[in-house]
Amino acid sequence: MSTMEGSVKDQVRALLDRLPDDCTFADVQRGIAVLMWPKRDDGSLAPPQRLDPDEVKRRLREWMKSERDK
Repeated sequence: MSTMEGSVKDQVRALLDRLPDDCTFADVQRGIAVLMWPKRDDGSLAPPQRLDPDEVKRRLREWMKSERDK
């Protein structure tokens, strides 16, 4: 799978090259989270999409029902 910036592996390698040698796993996780975050056409981070509370309740009820039916 590729993106406009290159393959996922290429993006992660570039991220690792940018991080200091003494980075933590948390630094790497944070960097990957930023890479995965939805972007706008100009490359800036898109704001998070919020779900309507009623939709959250509906999805939760659906999930709980599916768990109960297992």
